[in-house]
Amino acid sequence: MQVASAKDKNSIVSNMGFYGVIQDIWDLDYQKFRIPVFKCNWIDNAYVLVVDGLGFTFVDLSKIGHRNDQFVMASQVK
Repeated sequence: MQVASAKDKNSIVSNMGFYGVIQDIWDLDYQKFRIPVFKCNWIDNAYVLVVDGLGFTFVDLSKIGHRNDQFVMASQVK
C-alpha cells in the first residue's frame, strides 16, 4: 500500500517497484521467532531508471535515494 504521508486518507494499493543494493542483512531475534531484514541503498528511480528494448531494467547505482527508509523485510523483496 502506498501513502503520501501519515495524514493521507487516499491510500492506494499498487505494484510499485524499488531497486537497491543490499548493504547489510540483520536477523531480528525475538526469542520465539526471527525476522530477517535487509538494509539497502535504494536507487532514486525518479530519473535514473531505464528499460531497454528487450525489457531489461538498468539503474544508475550512483543515484541513491530514500535515505530515511533503508530497511525492508526479506519477505517483501524478490
